Amino acid sequence: MTKFYFDVRDVFRAPRLALSAKKILLQFMGLLVGYLGYLVFTYLAFLSSGSSFSETWEYRGLFPFGDFLFTEWYSWLIFIFGCLIALICWLLASTMVAKVTYEQLKGDDFYSSKEAFRFLKKHFAPAFLSPLSMLAFIAFLIICGIIVGLLGKIPYLGELGIGIFYLIPLFAAALCLAYVIFIFFVSLLLAPAVVATLKEDTFETIVQIFSTVWNQAWRYFVYTGLVGLMSKLGIFIFGYFSFRAVQFIHLSCGVFMKDKLTDITEQALSYITIPERFLDYFSNIFAGLNFRFHLPEIGPGIYLNWSGEISAFLIAISLIFIIFMVLSYGLAIISTGQTVTYIILRKKKDDDDLLKRKTETEEEEERREISEIPPEAEEEKEKA
Repeated sequence: MTKFYFDVRDVFRAPRLALSAKKILLQFMGLLVGYLGYLVFTYLAFLSSGSSFSETWEYRGLFPFGDFLFTEWYSWLIFIFGCLIALICWLLASTMVAKVTYEQLKGDDFYSSKEAFRFLKKHFAPAFLSPLSMLAFIAFLIICGIIVGLLGKIPYLGELGIGIFYLIPLFAAALCLAYVIFIFFVSLLLAPAVVATLKEDTFETIVQIFSTVWNQAWRYFVYTGLVGLMSKLGIFIFGYFSFRAVQFIHLSCGVFMKDKLTDITEQALSYITIPERFLDYFSNIFAGLNFRFHLPEIGPGIYLNWSGEISAFLIAISLIFIIFMVLSYGLAIISTGQTVTYIILRKKKDDDDLLKRKTETEEEEERREISEIPPEAEEEKEKA
């Protein structure tokens, strides 16, 4: 079992623990599936809003981010559904990464992705229902506020009612709403770690999230801030080396291909319509510091023959995979860091050392041994 200090020193292990092909691949698959779901439903939203496929493809390409000027309400519903798919995929992938990290910290370095997926099939619901339950409660409180506003339009009685009940219950409910919204965003980070370590249901997961933030607030936010900084730094470093790797490909292959490779690459980049501010954020080490690697500008593309177009499209897909791989490392740092953070805070809060619990392998062996005990031996044991 890994030596654990149960303090801030353990948080700095997150980048090293996350630098694992297994964890990055799990996070990558969640990111990829979520992206595909988002892409499909966003295109459906644009189509249902009256935009043609060719128009949407021309202006938004493979990354339809920003300028969601939908003219129909159901288009917004389709778009929101796509966003929920992306969110759920991220939460599920984070849960698997958290589970692999937890088992590794308990001493099982060979806990596989297949076992993590098997665990997820049994405990997938709390991982995303915990945040979504809070979101539903937030929506309920907002709807209640709207109803109160409608009642306030009643002449005389409505105005008096607003004045009388402004402090209690309106202010109290609004204060509760603000706190629940805050915890909702925390749950997006912490819920996978709670599910992976405790294997609890949705209600208990929500209770643990509230309890952790309430009892260990300053530690949680300091540790999470450190994890966020390390995630940003990890993305920058991994992104830098990935960028240089792509440059090396073009330097070597461009010796003979020359302008042909340049044209294909330019056309490939035209498919990747990622907002410039997004690329600038990840190509710079930290906001406010001008320490960056300069990505090529994305242009409108150029005309190529059919083979060149196919090549450009395949290169665009490859570049998207590289971008997702870089982001997956950053997300893996967050998932790993949140798992480590929760293990520390659980010890501080309840004096419960989660690392002393049996690994999944040990639990499976124990269940197998119990099932192999003959009934006669069980009866003799009970009599004794």
